[in-house]
Amino acid sequence: MKLYTWLSNIPFLRKSYVLKFLFVAFLGIHIPLIGIVIYILFHPNIISPGVLFTITLILTLVATGITLWILRKLVQPMEIASEALVRYGERGIIPSLPTRYTDEVGILLTNLQMRINENEDLLSEKKDLTSLLSHDLKNYASTPQFLARFILEEEPSDKIKNYAELILESTTHQLGFLESFVALLRQEEAFSRTATENQEYRLDEIIGLIEKVSDQKLSNKKLTFRVVKEVDKIDVVMKEEYLQRVLMNLIDNAIKFSYTGSEILLYIMEENDSVVFVVTDKGIGFENSRKDELFEKFSKLSRPGTNKEPSTGIGLYLCRKIVERSSGSIYAESEGTDMGSKFTVILKKRNHHAHTPHPVKRD
Repeated sequence: MKLYTWLSNIPFLRKSYVLKFLFVAFLGIHIPLIGIVIYILFHPNIISPGVLFTITLILTLVATGITLWILRKLVQPMEIASEALVRYGERGIIPSLPTRYTDEVGILLTNLQMRINENEDLLSEKKDLTSLLSHDLKNYASTPQFLARFILEEEPSDKIKNYAELILESTTHQLGFLESFVALLRQEEAFSRTATENQEYRLDEIIGLIEKVSDQKLSNKKLTFRVVKEVDKIDVVMKEEYLQRVLMNLIDNAIKFSYTGSEILLYIMEENDSVVFVVTDKGIGFENSRKDELFEKFSKLSRPGTNKEPSTGIGLYLCRKIVERSSGSIYAESEGTDMGSKFTVILKKRNHHAHTPHPVKRD
């Protein structure tokens, strides 16, 4: 930034970044000519083709090196802006960019700093809204719920009892929605500031954790959880904690909508430059024409599980957010109602950037 600052102090260069580049290039081009002229002035009697060629070559190489070095330094403000944007996007580090320059790059730095500050203000307002939803609005919904329970304790008539039960059911749904909405706001912010990483994981550790967390739910519905894997280690562009989160959400989703005594399968394999995870169940399924709606925020297809398990409508939405942020893909398939469902997650391996393959078809 020192070179850029020095050039910005020159009056005729102050308001134009392009002119700064042209000025440096102009000087660099003319250094050999200026050097030859000076040599001729001080050594008028010692001029031979060989000497002239040598001096020209040396001055040209020196001038080129100096010019490229200066131009490289002149690009530094844009690099600083780029790095600041990456750090802010991935880790939430608020930069302190210089805003006193008046050329094109100076205006870019100023606008970038202003937009980041504005975005921070919006995030702060979002946090305030989250706090409001999680505290005040929950209190508003809790009051009629408390009163309904109080009425039921007083052994009212059947008619009053039915009204109280309706109020209790309605407020329970309201509280569930508020909790889901608050969770969504918090988790969306966390995911938006999470850097993608290339990491290698042992599948046995991830599968072991999933089995441990899901064991009670599987047992309650007498479900069989089977894992088929063609690889023992994977090396993908996603943090381990988020890979676990995606797989757990998909397995939990399969448990919720599976019929008692059926099987859930997790299939893991490598395909070309990707690792593919397939979760299948033999549950209630869905209309394949509406498969994309499953991943929408508070999806209209959200419904209770086969044992009336509650559904927030945000689990699959968050799975898609995590997967797509890691440059992966997630698909849902079903042959129809009561025909089960299949969810496929495709994640790129380390250092591979080829096109994502189509979802695999496995029985």
